[in-house]
Amino acid sequence: MARNIITSDKVAKPGVPISQAVRAGNLVFVSGITPFTKDLQIAKGDFEAQMRQVMDNIVNILDEAGCGLDDVAKVTVVLTRISDFDAMNRIYRDYFGEDDHPARITIEAPLAHPDFLLEIECIAEA
Repeated sequence: MARNIITSDKVAKPGVPISQAVRAGNLVFVSGITPFTKDLQIAKGDFEAQMRQVMDNIVNILDEAGCGLDDVAKVTVVLTRISDFDAMNRIYRDYFGEDDHPARITIEAPLAHPDFLLEIECIAEA
């Protein structure tokens, strides 16, 4: 199966040995996306600002892959504080709508950067 690397110039390039996303067949695997802005700054503000930055980064990567949030089948959300769960769900609905959501798991765990409040990965069909 052919494997293609997906890179959006609207999203910060990873500083670690990962790709933003990989297309394998008709599936797009988006790596764990963090709240970095294009200029490698962490989104300013609270959890909401970081969540929206992560989601905007995912939208840009999916767009580069020729698909969108409607094509997402599976999402993994990692929160550093489970107390952000309700806020995450509220913002998640802003992006994915009220119905027909992708499958999802949400976990609480520490992340690589101490200022990250979340990281999200997903799998889409293109």
